[in-house]
Amino acid sequence: MRNILLVSHGSMAEGVKASLEMIVGVQEHVHTLSLRPDGDNLQFEAELTEKMKALNGSTLIIADLLGGTPCNTALRHYLEDEEVTIIAGMSLPLVMEATLNPQATSEALIDLARGGIVDVKNKMIATEAEETKAAEEDLDQYKEFKGKANIVNVRIDERLIHGQVAGIWSTSLNTQRIIVINDEAAMDSLQKSSLRMAAPTSMRLSVLTIAAAAKNIQSGKYGKQRIFLLFKNPTDVLRYLEAGGELAAINVGNMSHKEGAREITKSIKVMKEEEAVFEAIAAKDVKVTAQLVPNDPVVDFMEKLRK
Repeated sequence: MRNILLVSHGSMAEGVKASLEMIVGVQEHVHTLSLRPDGDNLQFEAELTEKMKALNGSTLIIADLLGGTPCNTALRHYLEDEEVTIIAGMSLPLVMEATLNPQATSEALIDLARGGIVDVKNKMIATEAEETKAAEEDLDQYKEFKGKANIVNVRIDERLIHGQVAGIWSTSLNTQRIIVINDEAAMDSLQKSSLRMAAPTSMRLSVLTIAAAAKNIQSGKYGKQRIFLLFKNPTDVLRYLEAGGELAAINVGNMSHKEGAREITKSIKVMKEEEAVFEAIAAKDVKVTAQLVPNDPVVDFMEKLRK
């Protein structure tokens, strides 16, 4: 796994790491180095050199400020080192994605960071207006597409829209619309607004109840759009199928640890009752796979589940 070194003026690097680990747990491959208020460029240079000698393999350096001493020092020493990547403009979303998705390129990480800057109030007002308009549509106008939904991926990910979905999966599949299918999210205006802000600006987003999703998708409402269906858990998938939705395959991405859960893959922990749900899904001739990011090999999830 690639090393990540956060470098900053003052305690920003330590603070970002602390916030990161509060959310995703201890990350031993994430390191920090600070230019202290009582220090100088020589002190920082010596400490950076010592720190980098201790790290083996490729390293991503994330600096707080373009043109600042931490960034400039790293650039001066590792500009021609092919094992070292340097990004300026540290933020928690950027560091989180770099930590959870070691395959992400520097370009993908930068795009994600840019997309995270939003005027929250104006965005909420705009998305509420879009939802009102969409709710008033007549589904009969889409009858020529009935039963022909162009579904490019179906994923279970309890985090719903986050970096892997927004920055990697959706982009690699040329997705035009993400549809989040979850009753709780669809009935919570704050959750819906948060999801809309997390989605790529180039893609449309729908946050629907299970019943509404099955109805809309089967009716052909989205025409020829390349749609990505996103579920929070396997129970919602089974309920979608029982409501008349049709799926050929699903990809299990992230299900975090819960008390009593069994680890199926590093990113998937399943409760006993969830195992029965997956069996019910598979019994409906739905292929169930596990794949964290597109570059990972596709794993037969049911085979691993039954071991």
